[in-house]
Amino acid sequence: MTDSHNLSRRLSRVNLNLLVAFHALYQERHLTRAANRISLSQPAMSHALKKLRGQFDDELFIKTSEGMQPTPLANRLFQRIETGLLQLDEAIISSHSFIPEKEVREFRIGITDFMINELVPYLVRAVNEQAPGISFNILYTKISSPEMAYKLLQEQELDLAITQFEYLPQHNACYEQLYEDQLMCVGDERVYGDKEALSPEEFLSPPHVALSHREDEPILVNRKLISLGMKRKVVVKTPYIATLPAILSGTNMITVITEYGARLICPGSSLKAYQMPIDFDPLHVCQIWEARKADDPGIHWLRTVVRNCLQERGLS
Repeated sequence: MTDSHNLSRRLSRVNLNLLVAFHALYQERHLTRAANRISLSQPAMSHALKKLRGQFDDELFIKTSEGMQPTPLANRLFQRIETGLLQLDEAIISSHSFIPEKEVREFRIGITDFMINELVPYLVRAVNEQAPGISFNILYTKISSPEMAYKLLQEQELDLAITQFEYLPQHNACYEQLYEDQLMCVGDERVYGDKEALSPEEFLSPPHVALSHREDEPILVNRKLISLGMKRKVVVKTPYIATLPAILSGTNMITVITEYGARLICPGSSLKAYQMPIDFDPLHVCQIWEARKADDPGIHWLRTVVRNCLQERGLS
C-alpha cells in the first residue's frame, strides 16, 4: 500500500475543523477570543477542545491566570499544524481565478497615517468602479521596519501592508517598492522666510515635532544626527500627520517629514517646506505581503490596483 493511501486512511479519522480550533486557541490563549476568531460559539469551542484532548491524549491547554497556556506537546504540535494549514489554504486559494467584477471579498490592509491620505480615497473610488463587490477594512498600523510589517501581517491577518521603510526588505521577501520619498523640513514661513533651505543652526536650534511610528526604537533623524555629533530637541513625538499644521503654525517649531507629506500639510497654512541642511537617504514606500499569499490572484489584483492608483497620481 502506498504512503498516499496510508495518508488518506489516517486523515479520514481526523476532523480538520479541530486543527483550525487548535490553531486559534494556540494564538489567542483564550477560549472566547479563539471561538470568535473562527466564528464558533464558546460551547462549541469547549467541545472542540475536549475532542482535541481526546485525540492527542493530552490536556494541550491549561487554564491559568494568564490565559490558556499550551502544554509541551501543544508547543511541539503548533508549528507543524500551522504549516499544514497554511499549505492547504494556499492550495485552495491558488485554485481559484479572480474576476473583480464578480467577486465579493473584503481585503484587510494595514497602512500608516500619511498613506491613508495619500492612497485610500483614490483606491476606494477606483475599486468601487471596477469591482463593486470588493470592500476594505483599513487598519491603522505603526510599522517602522520590514520585520515589523511581516509580524503584523500574521498577527492581524492582513492581506497587504503599505508603508515606508528606511531600508528595503531582504531580496527574497514579498514586497514591491512603489516609490522613494525624500525628507524635508517644515516650519512656519513667517518665522523662517521664503527660501529654499534651512541652515544647520536654523535646523538644530528650534524645538522639533518628531513624526514617528516608533515607540521604543531610535528615530532615523536622531540616529543620523548622533552619528555626526549633533543633537536636536524633540518636544513632541507623534505618528499623526494631521496634527502637524495646528502644532507648527505660529511657532518656531519645525518637523522633518517626507516631501509628499509636506505637500499634504502645507497648502492652506503658513507652513513651508525647506530642504534639509543635512543629507538623508530617501525613504522607501512599499507594499508588502506574506509569502503564502504570493499566488493569491485577488491580492495580486489588489497590488496592481494600488500601483496604478499611485502611478496615476505621479507617485509610482
